[in-house]
Amino acid sequence: MSLPQLPIALLSLTMLETTVKSSSCIICGEFYAYIHDISKEGYWRMVIVFASRAVADEWWRAMSTSTVNFLKNNIQRITPQYYTHDTARWNFYQFFSDRLVKHISDKFRGKMFIVLEHDQNGRGITIIPLQSIVDHASGDWLTLNNIGTMTTAGCITISETQRTSFRIISASMNEGAIMVGPDEITLTVRDHGFVVPRAAERLPGSSTLGVTSSVAGAFEFKFEDLDKGCFVPRKDGNRVVVCYAPGGGGSVGWELAL
Repeated sequence: MSLPQLPIALLSLTMLETTVKSSSCIICGEFYAYIHDISKEGYWRMVIVFASRAVADEWWRAMSTSTVNFLKNNIQRITPQYYTHDTARWNFYQFFSDRLVKHISDKFRGKMFIVLEHDQNGRGITIIPLQSIVDHASGDWLTLNNIGTMTTAGCITISETQRTSFRIISASMNEGAIMVGPDEITLTVRDHGFVVPRAAERLPGSSTLGVTSSVAGAFEFKFEDLDKGCFVPRKDGNRVVVCYAPGGGGSVGWELAL
């Protein structure tokens, strides 16, 4: 990895005096969403059960970028837990049985399943858990909070007293697109510049993170780096700095928050 030799300010990890709350249903537990037919309002209502929120985002990427004619602009994402489909064009219930989408659905076998809901002949409906999440939308300004094994919560910041917002942009997707693990991303700090790894090493194979104002120095991380322990806090005198360890080097993952 070639590191930029540019004017850089260190990023530090500020520890906040709050207890980390469990977020398993958002990060690694099941995720639920409704999908219903807009051509016949009383029919083909379903619940999709995903193995995780990440799988739900990957499925939506596959749906929204598909080149299959009857999928284009068919399934619509209203919210992270609410979708529509148009059975006049194609019925989503055929997702795992239609050979024309097998190249897509095979990637999600064992990671999601579909449950039919009562329709015109019934009044009941499954009440899915409300899962409050922050959309991983390219271009948004968000904070980075730790979700690892630490006993207190922390966020990545360049300030000694307050949180820092980062603009996270996918290099290959339009602004507003939901980001997924393999996406290459840049991190920007308002009024400061791009987050980049610098040469100072505080654990084997890592680089300390800093900020540069040079566009030429922009560095592309993987979106999945945030969850894989690639951003590792290390003690540096009286403060904690954040190192970048490609491939993962610690137990601390980071979640995006408003």
